[in-house]
Amino acid sequence: MKTHTPNWVIHVENLSKQYGAGCAHCHKYTGPLHGNSQCPICNSVYACVNANFTLHEGEVLGIVGESGSGKSTLLQMVNLATRPDSGHIWYREPREQDADIVDLPAMNAYAARVFRNDRLGIVYQRPELGLNMRFTVGGNVAEKLLLANWRHVGNIRERIKELMIQTELPPERIDDEPHTFSGGMLQRVQIAKALSSNPSLLLLDEVTSGLDLSVQARVLDLIRRIQWEQQMTMLLVSHDLGVIKQLARRTIVMKNGHIVESGLTDQILEDPQHPYTQLLVSSAL
Repeated sequence: MKTHTPNWVIHVENLSKQYGAGCAHCHKYTGPLHGNSQCPICNSVYACVNANFTLHEGEVLGIVGESGSGKSTLLQMVNLATRPDSGHIWYREPREQDADIVDLPAMNAYAARVFRNDRLGIVYQRPELGLNMRFTVGGNVAEKLLLANWRHVGNIRERIKELMIQTELPPERIDDEPHTFSGGMLQRVQIAKALSSNPSLLLLDEVTSGLDLSVQARVLDLIRRIQWEQQMTMLLVSHDLGVIKQLARRTIVMKNGHIVESGLTDQILEDPQHPYTQLLVSSAL
């Protein structure tokens, strides 16, 4: 393994995921040049092909692309919910210069489960993916705290109230059920749950899609504030360049399972190099 800069948290190296056995014709018909991630001969889908990127401490890295570009597959591999076929996800604990470097996909199932609950937090586009709609709001956050070995009920409830205040939720609603909350408030509940174990990496998967513009703006303001106050490292997936521009310092552009461009967000938006990125930027204007 190569030596990397001293302040990285995640280093992804040649990460790939395909669905299907593949065939000799796949390379002729898939990829950005062909505008296709599915082979018409064997129907194999190349969801992510040789992805490489580095995420530094306190940084927000955006991943942008149309539906089917592979951005969510890449996020779910980092989240250890989808196992890659090949490649590495090197991880180093933030603020620990001599921390051990771990290859996340090489973990056994138990270690991956513990790591995912303790060091990762995720907020999904659809709240029902991140929340148990049969639990109370407090119960949803408590679920993650219990997995992180919190045992004292009083301490758990205090922690939940702290998180609700931090995410601008009324703490008196700790025992209310999720279906009584609006879409924007449910995203805040997801954020509170994701932050409960003090993760080293927060994953955001289309967190504002489907929300009204005014609600979207408030959720983005909350994420920005959390990132600023806690210097939280974030990986952000969105098809919306406006969201990427507001939150991400650097951006990766994906198309048909491939990273086609990467760099500083402002640079990519002002002077896109790849034809697909140029199309994305011009359609957003």
